[in-house]
Amino acid sequence: MRYFAMVILSGVLAQAAQTAQAGEINRRLITEIDPVAPSSASYEQLASGITTSKFGASVDFNVGERFSMGPEFWSGTFLAKGDASENSDFRREDMFPGERHKLDAIRLRWNVSFWEVPESMRGWYTRLSYDFIKVNSRANRYTESLDSANALPVDFSGEVPSDETDLITDMRHGMSLGVGNRWLVSRQNVSLSIGAGISRYFRRSVTVDSKDSQAVADYEDMINTLPDTRLALRPIPELSLGVGYAF
Repeated sequence: MRYFAMVILSGVLAQAAQTAQAGEINRRLITEIDPVAPSSASYEQLASGITTSKFGASVDFNVGERFSMGPEFWSGTFLAKGDASENSDFRREDMFPGERHKLDAIRLRWNVSFWEVPESMRGWYTRLSYDFIKVNSRANRYTESLDSANALPVDFSGEVPSDETDLITDMRHGMSLGVGNRWLVSRQNVSLSIGAGISRYFRRSVTVDSKDSQAVADYEDMINTLPDTRLALRPIPELSLGVGYAF
C-alpha cells in the first residue's frame, strides 16, 4: 500500500512539473529513496533481535526558483518476541517467553527547503518540516500485577500469554529543522543528498484498548529503546541519506 501511494504521489507531482514547463516556467522535480533503510533494518535486527523492515522516499519541486517543497515518507515495522529459552531468570524489562509486540509506523513530512542553488535544488540547504507520525502497537503480553511485576505469572505456560491483545494507537504532530547538502552528478540527473536534523513534537494523542495497567509503559519503553530513533519521544538528532533522479 505504501509503495502504491508513493507511485500515485510521484505521478501527480510529475504531471504538475510538466504543466509548469509547458507554461515556460522553470520547474524541476527530484525524487529520492533512502538506500540505507533496508540494510540498516537488517543490521538492527541482528543487533537487537527485533524483526525490522523500513522504507523511505521523498520528492522535491522548486517554487519560483527561490525554494523547494515536497513530501517525505517513511515507514517501519518492528516485531519483538520473548526468549523461548528455558532460563527461569527473567526480568520484567525483558519479554517473557510467548510474548509478542509489533509496531507498524509511518511518518509523513512536508518539507520546505532553501538551497544554495535554488533553481536546481543542489548545494547546501536549510530545511523546515511539518511532521506527522502514526504508530499502531499490537502486543500479546502477560498482564502485570503490582505485587509480582518482575515475576512470571502463576499460570505461565511458556507458549502464549494468557491475557487479551493490547492495542495502542499513537499519533503525533511536530516540527523538524535540518541542514545538509545535495550533489547532482551524471549530467545533472542523478542526485545524492546527505543531511542531519532534529524533531520536536508539540501535540500527541494516544488511544489505548487494554486491561493491562502497564500497556502504555511497555509500548513507550519499546519505542524509546529501538535502535531506530525516529519513534522516540525525546528529540534525537537524525542523519539522512538519499539517492534519486532529477527530472
